[in-house]
Amino acid sequence: MRKGRKSGDGGFAMLEALVVLLLSTLIFQALLLSAYLVTRSSAAASRDAGSVERLATGLTALRRDLSEVAAIKTSERPGAPLLFYGGERAIGLATGSTDQLVWISARSGDLVRSAIARLPSATGFEKVSAAPPTALLQGAWDYRFSFAQNTGKGIVWSSSWFDRPRLPDIIRLQIWSKSDARRAPLTLVVSPHVDPPRLCPEGASCEGGADAT
Repeated sequence: MRKGRKSGDGGFAMLEALVVLLLSTLIFQALLLSAYLVTRSSAAASRDAGSVERLATGLTALRRDLSEVAAIKTSERPGAPLLFYGGERAIGLATGSTDQLVWISARSGDLVRSAIARLPSATGFEKVSAAPPTALLQGAWDYRFSFAQNTGKGIVWSSSWFDRPRLPDIIRLQIWSKSDARRAPLTLVVSPHVDPPRLCPEGASCEGGADAT
């Protein structure tokens, strides 16, 4: 004679089915969460790579300008200042190879560049600073320039450099992330090779040689 099915077996089987269903749901949700995290991490990595690429491109262009700075005297008098302006938030310089006036400044998280052809009579950067700018770097960044002179007592840093008869030996740009103030700044340091100061009086060719002083 067969034994009869216990009345509690049905309830136990139902409980097992509910437990299996619950575990399956939890596993499915864990898989969805894992997929979401992987996708978000991939997107973040892609954004970081794009940000690094944009920084590299902008810093390369900036380094080119700073490396081509020319020592141009603003007048014939002895000890006359050179055509150069350096501040924490902006820098103005004359380039040698392209014969331009360049103005680079920080504006609302961006580092922008303006440039115009340099006239022999130029003694400042008013016109170039008002010219339409193009962006070198964009994003949630903060920028600070500083300048150094190599003295007998070592390197002396300054937050400004203008109305001086010589150019700085070192130009430094530090870039901070506004979204993470604890992160160490990115730093660009350039020691430009500068020819001896030359004077470009009105009507001169400004191509070096005869007007070198």
